[in-house]
Amino acid sequence: MRQLMAAVALLGCLATGCGEKSPSVPTPPPINLTGTWAGNVTVLGTSARMLWSLTQSDSTVTGPVALTLPSGTVLLNGFLTGALNGNALTYTIAVGPGGVPTQPACAGQLGGTMNASIGVVSTLVGRTSLVSSNCAPPLPSGDITLTKQ
Repeated sequence: MRQLMAAVALLGCLATGCGEKSPSVPTPPPINLTGTWAGNVTVLGTSARMLWSLTQSDSTVTGPVALTLPSGTVLLNGFLTGALNGNALTYTIAVGPGGVPTQPACAGQLGGTMNASIGVVSTLVGRTSLVSSNCAPPLPSGDITLTKQ
């Protein structure tokens, strides 16, 4: 009887995988950037507000971008497309003709990488650089900190 019990225990152990199991390391949930992000930037010595309205699907991030003066005057309208890898968002903002109301023929692209920090206060921090532009003066570039609204 003891041999039968030992054999059953051994079979049960083999079926369930006896011994110590390696502890599994939980994978952190992916970052989700969907939402409205805003921050102050300086454009040609003037304070302006940058607003990104982002939608995320898997690692693809898209959405409209606006740059406005405190008075509400629109300086720039564009569209962001980007890819999220971990907490890094690599993006391009396309500004088409009419995207800069004071210069209807102005068009160009801004690009960069933002680092996302998701928490009680969620931020996107990075630098935007001019990729291309036919505008005079060119589209704004510089450091950006956006906070999720």
